Amino acid sequence: MNQLNDIDYGTPARLSERMITLEIDGVDVDVPAGTSVMRAAMDAGISVPKLCATDSLEPFGSCRLCLVEIEGRRGYPASCTTPCEPGMKVKTQTPKLADIRRGVMELYISDHP
Repeated sequence: MNQLNDIDYGTPARLSERMITLEIDGVDVDVPAGTSVMRAAMDAGISVPKLCATDSLEPFGSCRLCLVEIEGRRGYPASCTTPCEPGMKVKTQTPKLADIRRGVMELYISDHP
């Protein structure tokens, strides 16, 4: 494995024969059931910011940079710990998400000047 050239999708791949379809940033994405929203986005070529997520570990959502908006849901779930559901509509880049991510990074920086 050439780590410099390999893509880290943020969460391990899921092996399921059952496929589901969801929409991420207006793009229809087909993924195996159990796939995280982060992994589905990366599979579709949509980058989601991350610090703590990696293919080699189960996701735990601690960095809070991978937050997304899901139509019909309250709050901003971590995409690394949110499993895809059929028909789900996800947005990865909105002004509100940018503000939240900026705030998270400001907290990190304030502790490490």
